Amino acid sequence: MKQLIILGGYKSKDKNFKNTKELVHYLVKAAGNNANFLLNIGPRPDGTIQQEFAEHLHELGAWLRQNGQSIYETRGGPIAPMPWGVSTQKDNKIYLHVLKWENEPLSIPYVGKIIQANIWPSKLPVVLTKKGNGYVLQLSEDAIDEIDTIVALELAED
Repeated sequence: MKQLIILGGYKSKDKNFKNTKELVHYLVKAAGNNANFLLNIGPRPDGTIQQEFAEHLHELGAWLRQNGQSIYETRGGPIAPMPWGVSTQKDNKIYLHVLKWENEPLSIPYVGKIIQANIWPSKLPVVLTKKGNGYVLQLSEDAIDEIDTIVALELAED
């Protein structure tokens, strides 16, 4: 007789739900590490999705509508994952996803000639200074997003 083993799925007693911030962080870290993100949402026995899951998925969708350009069709960026977050890249744009801001200037290695740096999607300018073999970015405390502060760097064409 064959056994059926079910991994994951619906568990009525499981109340350890990921909040929207955690979901965004998982998604962003996956993109910054050239990985795929598989979100396992198990339906109830009647096929419905729990309200908590639906709410968080709607919020994740809203975040993606606003910030998806920094995730969709990107690859992990030229800056290796750091304690503050990850980078993604598409064409001549690098997106720094600052997930944990320490209220200090952000140092990054040289990634090419940066012609513009701004907060995504507001386009607020970021002060950028070349220092040694890299750059230092001054982020305004007003520009910090509690979920993911995205800095868009535009590189000069080769």
